[in-house]
Amino acid sequence: MSDIPKGSLIIIGGHEAKTGEQAILSEVAARAGKSGRLVVITVASQEPEDLATTYKEVFGGLGVKQVDVLDIRTREQATNPAAVALLDNVAVVFFTGGDQLRITSQVGDTPVFQRMHELYRRGATIAGTSAGAAAMPATMLISGSGDSSEVISSLGMAPGLGLLENVVIDSHFAERGRIGRLLGAVAQNPRNLGLGIDEDTAIVVEHGSHFRVLGSGAVYVLDGASIAYSSLSEERSEGIITIHGITMHVLGTGDLFDLRGRRPLIVGQEQ
Repeated sequence: MSDIPKGSLIIIGGHEAKTGEQAILSEVAARAGKSGRLVVITVASQEPEDLATTYKEVFGGLGVKQVDVLDIRTREQATNPAAVALLDNVAVVFFTGGDQLRITSQVGDTPVFQRMHELYRRGATIAGTSAGAAAMPATMLISGSGDSSEVISSLGMAPGLGLLENVVIDSHFAERGRIGRLLGAVAQNPRNLGLGIDEDTAIVVEHGSHFRVLGSGAVYVLDGASIAYSSLSEERSEGIITIHGITMHVLGTGDLFDLRGRRPLIVGQEQ
């Protein structure tokens, strides 16, 4: 994306709290404003009706006056003018969890996709949880073992929605032991920062340039810019993949990170 977007991204690691404090979904709801609209897109899920009901109730309870559901099950539906019109004057677009390949294969480069990018450029918030989070970057993780160090090179990668450049995102991070596959993703292309996001945790990205952490867990940033050596390109039938010199930052709620400068920021010392 060549121009700087005016909008925000809220990228959630999955299983965000839907009762109690609801810090993350409250942030999403607040972006809709008092008179704004929020559209839930359930394309990732095999059970769209259940998720639609859940999120309509949650966001309605958080004060969003108009919550609509865009139920896309085929690529043809994402080209329907009525589906595109549902996104008119929307303040927030929210992608549910499920399978991120369903998001990109059904929505990618359709009129719905193009309208969503237009909304983001103009100032809307695009949010996504679990699969909806993984699909946000230009490159997304779609498969791979997380807890076996000897197979971190066996990853499935695919083009994502392209809302955030030069990152790759993994959700349910600590809960599903996904450090191995994120290390592999970064080693494959150190240009991409690896962002591992725990459950009930989110990053709020402003203008594609920096993010703030929100929620009860941690965000792990893996930076491969200083990798001195990795064995990913060598022929090995088995064994541990070797990576030297990777950098990791661990961030908690309220912490800030500069995506362009690839560095954490001290709150109050952002300049």
